[in-house]
Amino acid sequence: MTIGADQTPSSAAEDGSSARHLSLYGAAWIAGAVPLFAVITALWLAFPTFGSTGTITIGAFALAFPVVVRRLGVPRRESFVRFLLFVGIAFGIVSVLTGWGNGLTDEPFTTPRFVTLLWAHQDPYVVPLVFNYVQYGQTIHSYSIYPYLPLLMFLQIPWLAYKWVTLGCWVGMVVLVRKRFDAAVFLAQPYVVVMAASGYNDFPVLLLLTIAFVGWQGRRQRWAQLLALGAKQFANVIVVGYYALRRDWKNVLVSLAVSAAFIAPFLIWSGPNVLCPTVVADRLASCPAGGAAQYLLNYALWPVWVLAIFYPTFVRDTEASAAHGRLRRLLSGRRWTVKELLRLPSLTVVGVSGALAGITVFLTSTHFLGTSFGALVVSSVLSTGILGSWLLAMDAVTLHRWRFPGGRFLSPIAFHLTLHGVAVALNLVGVVAAVLVGRPAIDGEVVGVFAASVWESTGWFTSLGPA
Repeated sequence: MTIGADQTPSSAAEDGSSARHLSLYGAAWIAGAVPLFAVITALWLAFPTFGSTGTITIGAFALAFPVVVRRLGVPRRESFVRFLLFVGIAFGIVSVLTGWGNGLTDEPFTTPRFVTLLWAHQDPYVVPLVFNYVQYGQTIHSYSIYPYLPLLMFLQIPWLAYKWVTLGCWVGMVVLVRKRFDAAVFLAQPYVVVMAASGYNDFPVLLLLTIAFVGWQGRRQRWAQLLALGAKQFANVIVVGYYALRRDWKNVLVSLAVSAAFIAPFLIWSGPNVLCPTVVADRLASCPAGGAAQYLLNYALWPVWVLAIFYPTFVRDTEASAAHGRLRRLLSGRRWTVKELLRLPSLTVVGVSGALAGITVFLTSTHFLGTSFGALVVSSVLSTGILGSWLLAMDAVTLHRWRFPGGRFLSPIAFHLTLHGVAVALNLVGVVAAVLVGRPAIDGEVVGVFAASVWESTGWFTSLGPA
């Protein structure tokens, strides 16, 4: 490459490095967005087929996003966080204005409107909210009982569309954690911004929790934690669980008391009927306005947030214990080092996401090919192929060899062919066995592909490394 007269070799190298980093940043965003949009599209087109596993698959890929970033070799720099933030803001604005990748929930229309029942002297836990709203040209009828804690309906900016509020809360979360690379990558990823742009009401609560546990410039804010206890039930579980794990029983009791204080006025007003929506969000069939428990598209936001905020600290504490504390004594003389053991969480999330991706491919294949025996075999092989490809792409070292007890080795190619061949067989056995005993083929696929995932993941974890 010829360097221009106004460009020094060092500046040319910096330009090349910047271009390479930018390409990696773009590749990482696309790698996080493509599975998300693919599964959301499948849910839109054929929800009865994909609804049972699609939302869980999206959550698993959201948890795997930091592993994708690491495998792509993205530098651990704040510039990547800024890239995710700016691209997310641009996407969010376009999404809200045009409806592209939007319209996933009714929460931006229902949540801020529940407060109008209070102004009309009606209890939103007892009196249903009934109205029509228009979203991207479609008129939708809404009928719902308020299923959250009372403060959430007040966490809004009057006369500002709720989707802009949730998108702004997402921006605030990312800004607060921008100096913590791992946390920022979790929270700035495509899945989280898509949920924010769609107006899910988790974001005002997650912003409060981020202010509470991260704070501004390291100064945590207790008031934000107390407010979160009155907004959404997941926050109560997190706060109480945090103090319980730390054996801080005083703050456990304080958190429970604050939670009860938010509910008490409505319990006095309408009696025990408010306990179902305020405690279990009406997710039990025994609740007056309840239904079957289900896993919704936005639920993965909460484990993503928990891992973003607390997992890096857990890793640091584990490494410190392995160097000087109790863990060092426990691992003394053992085969596994703490570094290898800390690979297990990422290996697990990659294995689970790969298995769920395989199930999605299986459902897609049977949706188009049918459920004849031959179609099921083809679908099973395709799903295992996706699983194997995903595990291979996400494995840190892609060429392994395997040593048998007698000292004999398998070459890298033979190792991978053997590993994947057994995985295909496990999946086929699961599907065929389900059909033979009269069970739905998807039941056998779930058992078979997860068995295949465990087999392949264990094979990579215990292999000896590069040949």
